[in-house]
Amino acid sequence: MVTEKFPTGSVVVGTDGSPSADRAVDWAAAEAVRRGVALHVLYAFSWVSRAHAWDFTPPPELVQAGEAIVTAAATRVSTTHPELAVSTEARLDDAATALVHDSTRASLVVVGAAGRGEADDGDLGSVAQKVTAHARSAVVVVRGEAPAGDDGPVVVGMDPVEGAPEAMRYAFEDASRRGSRLVVVQGNQADAAFPDYPDAVLTGRYDEVAGEFAKVTADRLNEWHERYPDVPVELRLVRERPVRALVAASAEASIVVVGSRGRGGLTGLLLGSVSRGVAHRAPVVAVVRTRPAAH
Repeated sequence: MVTEKFPTGSVVVGTDGSPSADRAVDWAAAEAVRRGVALHVLYAFSWVSRAHAWDFTPPPELVQAGEAIVTAAATRVSTTHPELAVSTEARLDDAATALVHDSTRASLVVVGAAGRGEADDGDLGSVAQKVTAHARSAVVVVRGEAPAGDDGPVVVGMDPVEGAPEAMRYAFEDASRRGSRLVVVQGNQADAAFPDYPDAVLTGRYDEVAGEFAKVTADRLNEWHERYPDVPVELRLVRERPVRALVAASAEASIVVVGSRGRGGLTGLLLGSVSRGVAHRAPVVAVVRTRPAAH
């Protein structure tokens, strides 16, 4: 039942007709317009577990209900974004499996934080958890209460050891597309491992950051800023746990970007602790796959 109905590089969004999914579809449509790509709206439903051994054909009303959900979503976004190319699909498949599969051809996958029947109360739903852990593309999780506006800065968490280059690239490119400033947050609980870690908020060049550890961060950020000179950047060095620091910054942000070391397959939920914690609590989060460091 797997089909290839959308152009490579599209924004793919999963929906089940729930309020959380509707917000994800609306966010995905606006993002597709920003990127200048098509939008693909997917509803996947599993029937095999309920099928009879002699008949794996789902009831026609189930297929029709799925088609009605994606058609309604496409009609709504076509009204607000008439210039947007939109394709739809109702697929007989596990929802997480379908979205992970489509992520190999998508530029971005978007999901709601919780699906139908799941409370959007801070925990990620099962589909959102699996897709953020295992998608090949970046994944954006949109909470039901996510703000509609995009006026805030892009916020990104910068890894204190490896720098999270994939997440940094995504964040700079996103800020450039939006014409917004970028807030780079690096948090560490004050302890013996980071004795010279300062509290600081810096803009422009970062040569004046105190401490050797923070100087490494500043040098990395200067390199990124030279690649994207049009993006105003603010560096926040905070004596705080990374998740708490990023969630606090999300209150003013249009999106928070974090890195993840998720792996292929759906056998486990392999999000890192920071990306998982932020995705559970911030309104709009982009989870970007990172490559393991060479040893």
